[in-house]
Amino acid sequence: MNVTLAEALILRTGIPIVIRHRFALDTGTVLRLENYAMINIFDDGRYYIQGDNTEEVAAIFSSIEAPWDPATWSGEVPKQIPAGQSVPIPPTAPNSSERLDF
Repeated sequence: MNVTLAEALILRTGIPIVIRHRFALDTGTVLRLENYAMINIFDDGRYYIQGDNTEEVAAIFSSIEAPWDPATWSGEVPKQIPAGQSVPIPPTAPNSSERLDF
């Protein structure tokens, strides 16, 4: 996961990003949403969703990639996407039958 992909996924939910800032040790980016959910995106590709009202965001993010689970993490750093390469965002047709029910 990278910040660009995360922002594109958040756009699908219609929830505005209120604050975007770097972690204190400059190891990733935090996206704070208007609904009080927070997405922590680490520079090595991991991401973690926390806060209130995370169901909608978690559902759309999990459809692309499973979130990082600190309880089961082995310490191994995931493969990073080389600079300049992008991860394709699956298309969602305006009238598709795909639904996110909460």
